[in-house]
Amino acid sequence: MTTQSENPDMEARLRDIREGIDHGRFPAYVFNDQEIFDLEQEKLFGQAWTFLAHESEIPKPGDYVTRYIGNNNLIVARDEHGEIHANLNMCRHRGNMMCKSEMGNASHFRCSYHGWVYKNSGELIGVPYLAEGYEGKLKRKDWGLVKARIDTYEGLVFGTFNEDASSLEDYLGGFQFYLDLYLKQGPNGSEVHGPPDHWITETDWKIAAENFAGDGYHTPVAHQFGFNLGYFPSSGATHSQGWAASIPGKGHGIGLGHTPGFTPFAGFPDALTAEIKKSLTPDQVEVFSNTRTAVGTVFPNLSFLMQPFSLIPGETGVRFVTMRLYHPIGPGKCEMYSWCLVPKDASDEYKEAAYQAYTLTFAQAGTFEQDDLENWARLTRMAKSSAAKGIEFPYLMGMETERDEDFRGPGHVVKPYVNDSNFRNLWGRWADYLLGEA
Repeated sequence: MTTQSENPDMEARLRDIREGIDHGRFPAYVFNDQEIFDLEQEKLFGQAWTFLAHESEIPKPGDYVTRYIGNNNLIVARDEHGEIHANLNMCRHRGNMMCKSEMGNASHFRCSYHGWVYKNSGELIGVPYLAEGYEGKLKRKDWGLVKARIDTYEGLVFGTFNEDASSLEDYLGGFQFYLDLYLKQGPNGSEVHGPPDHWITETDWKIAAENFAGDGYHTPVAHQFGFNLGYFPSSGATHSQGWAASIPGKGHGIGLGHTPGFTPFAGFPDALTAEIKKSLTPDQVEVFSNTRTAVGTVFPNLSFLMQPFSLIPGETGVRFVTMRLYHPIGPGKCEMYSWCLVPKDASDEYKEAAYQAYTLTFAQAGTFEQDDLENWARLTRMAKSSAAKGIEFPYLMGMETERDEDFRGPGHVVKPYVNDSNFRNLWGRWADYLLGEA
């Protein structure tokens, strides 16, 4: 593969894209293009921090899941001492896949080809015919599984193969303030409820990442029936109210929808609301008390959504959280992972109610999920057309909007919630990575 640094034409195109972003323009073809996909694998997913798992998915020693950093499959496992490791799922002898299950519990992994055995922490401990075949020339300590760097935030496990990457704290860059709404749901935080849904879709990962970075513009159109039937505690007339918040230069963004007169933290049981407020700072309590819907993306491809949903139209209903990952597997194609996050200390009754709301709305067969997937798939298909090579999209909303200085959260924060500022920040960071300037 010719890299960007070896392809002056590609570098020139990327610099044109980068300049266009600052002027509110972004090309259509990048949402379904082989060269862009290949470059993303090398320059973006090969360098950035990528979400791997939630700690609650592997609660006991020996628990593991298999996940991805770009096109690299990893075993994310908790060892006998409780420490989490992320190792490339490839035997160091001839490269066979070590673990063929998506989740389970194992203290060791044995290659089905030649029988090399590794601890779940990655150390090589067993080599058949070691004395007879290798004559003392192979030292097991030198041939463990390839390790990724990992770090965590409030239960989220991230990984990278970039040894020179900045810390996860620096990478998140203050977006932790907003992540806490999803993750600090009480003194013991959040946990996943059930295994993730995951499926293949003819959708470019970037479309989904942008949508969940705060695209409130599509909601009254694509999900109009939700308003008409009273499933949302807002209306098309009030839906644009709220804030768009992004961390400049980091790519992360969140949309915070606000409905006048909306009861703070509505959809949580009163006792749980009191515990959540204790887990947050005064500034967070003020911001999130004004938040009806919170939909955000951690750059590049991890997203969250929190909102109340009612099975009885017109009532507040139950507040749920979905956590989502868009794993790219080809140009215009991705594998979607979707989890339901619930407060760890909540009652089983509330957890089941939240899971039901999640399942009906944004799980694999959720009603709102189907609305989005139909639009995303068609957008992806059109981006591949020959005419799309010369087409740009407008990202012009909020170009001149100043920061809301009364808002008590970090980053570039503007109102209304319907705004393109988050997306310009997202694509600017994307372009910086592809140019090797992140």
